[in-house]
Amino acid sequence: MTYEEARQYMEEAGRSGMVPGLVRMRALLGQLGDPQDKLQFIHIAGTNGKGSVAAYVSSILAVSGQLVGRFVSPVVFEYEECIQYEDLEGVHYISRDLLAQVVSETAAAVDRIKREGGEVPTVFEMETAMALLAFVSWQCSVVVLEAGLGGREDATNVVSNVLASVITPVSLDHQTVLGKTIPEIAAAKAGIIKKNGVAVTSQKDPSALAVIREEAGRQEASLYEVERSGVMVRKADLEGSVFTYCGESYRTFMAGLYQAENAALAVETCRRLPEPFTPSVEEMILGIRMAAWRGRFERICTRPLIILDGAHNPAGAEALRSTAETLLAGRRLHGVMGVLKDKDYERMVEILAPSFEDVAVITPPGERGLDKEILAGVWRRMGCRRVSLADTVMEGLKKAMDACGEEDAILIFGSLSFFKELDWK
Repeated sequence: MTYEEARQYMEEAGRSGMVPGLVRMRALLGQLGDPQDKLQFIHIAGTNGKGSVAAYVSSILAVSGQLVGRFVSPVVFEYEECIQYEDLEGVHYISRDLLAQVVSETAAAVDRIKREGGEVPTVFEMETAMALLAFVSWQCSVVVLEAGLGGREDATNVVSNVLASVITPVSLDHQTVLGKTIPEIAAAKAGIIKKNGVAVTSQKDPSALAVIREEAGRQEASLYEVERSGVMVRKADLEGSVFTYCGESYRTFMAGLYQAENAALAVETCRRLPEPFTPSVEEMILGIRMAAWRGRFERICTRPLIILDGAHNPAGAEALRSTAETLLAGRRLHGVMGVLKDKDYERMVEILAPSFEDVAVITPPGERGLDKEILAGVWRRMGCRRVSLADTVMEGLKKAMDACGEEDAILIFGSLSFFKELDWK
């Protein structure tokens, strides 16, 4: 199978959608020789912050000399992002040749399942299996694995050699699948905690924390919590932030007020890893400093000031608003937004509308993209008088730039799915 054939195969597989459950995943991995049993994992679930925490953890472990595999979902700028590894030389995406190889192996396994009358795996399950094959091929010493949707019934929850189960802050999202309340969603996320394992969390919501504590107790797992009061931000600007945690000073170049808490969760996780994975304090400080993660309050242009942020649910919108109010104080804000129809976009707009002078709205690609006319109507109902429609994110950006003054700022936010249309690398 060539790279082009592999991409076409995965594109066609993607039409099946996402279905929770572990039966298909276990059958697929069984056909592939159970590659997950040859690897060690740090498993991350949560509503917001998974990608940033994973980036920090990966960076710290790579600095300490580990070869770190990482499975990323969703991808932002190119398909090969989803399967990567990090070492002392930086982050490396899967090569086209290896991608074609693992797709071919996975496709052959799917064909065997079909012939035996089994249920066909979803595209996310196939991608997870592909990633595991790649990590074994690279001989990764540890894998940072992000859950896709939820936790307990997520395809990634088939792994058993878990060094730490990490749960980032839980908020309302994917309610049709995970539950209508924060405790219900927290229960789904907490399902990644393993028997007699180690769990780490940084919950803000008391009801979510209570559920996670209960599940940790049920699994007889050691639970470590990041106290928000223990994270002291000393300085924050568009270049990142300086903060202290557990008596040590850290510097991150990932902007956003929420990044100090994400980094602290990564530090707490790495502190709880067993030998030989435990990094030194110096390695954690350097790892936090070197970490990078695209599309999270990322400045992609200085004149005019253009910032990209993957805020795609109400909690993300709250974080974006508070960060913008602090780091962009005094600037007029112009927005470009597209969002998926299964998100609570009305609440997102309600949170953000008072901060913006104007907004250009687009329809993200794919069947899940919310029609721009509907999104525009919500912005108008929330009091924004200057709402324009755009066919592409680049057209929306041009409209924002036309309205942008020299000291203003443009924020592009919403679904990560349309960020790849931007020309910045």
